[in-house]
Amino acid sequence: MTPAAIAVLLFFVISGCVLTRGWDGRFGRFLVRRVVRLWPVYALCISAGYLMSGIEPSLLQFVWLPISSATTGPAVDPPAWSLTVEAWAMLAMPLFVWVGRASGIRLVIVLLLCLIAGEFSGYALIAACFFVGAWLSRVELRWAPLEGWLPQWLGRISYPLYICHNPLISFTGLPLWVSVLLALGAADLLSRTVEKWSIDASRHVGRVGVVGAARVELATPRV
Repeated sequence: MTPAAIAVLLFFVISGCVLTRGWDGRFGRFLVRRVVRLWPVYALCISAGYLMSGIEPSLLQFVWLPISSATTGPAVDPPAWSLTVEAWAMLAMPLFVWVGRASGIRLVIVLLLCLIAGEFSGYALIAACFFVGAWLSRVELRWAPLEGWLPQWLGRISYPLYICHNPLISFTGLPLWVSVLLALGAADLLSRTVEKWSIDASRHVGRVGVVGAARVELATPRV
């Protein structure tokens, strides 16, 4: 397995961990918040990729279809295949949480099932990564070297950098080192604008859900 493949699997483990920690049991609201959180940056960067490359847009890719693999990702942004997989994997989030918040025995059973399913589908390994990440959500993982300003900055821009770097490197025609610096700058700008707005909007969805639930509770007669 290549280092790149290992890094992608680690990405799915981290996703499972982080999302399980934030799970509050409201599945519908969770799905809406994920779309609001992720789609704006994705749609903007995919659109820019089509404009820069001259490739005819595929509208299905704007709704994360088809469910891609590493060899069938969007032509203008191949690394985005893993986001497509994650987006559709969120439909199984209650199952990931159900395993992640239970005993280790349940995790072992599910991983054995994933091992068997791996004979028929390459997505079984990805599912196993989400399950492992969900189970690790109970562990406090901190490492001092990652708490400095540079790792924190890279973490803050990681999502827009992941989405925007390939179109900028592939279609600008600039030297690699220039396009890498451009991608870092673009990711920082996106994190301060579009991504910040989408994060704020997703949190607003959460607040609306909480307020709505409170109003329903207050309006319900006590018996």
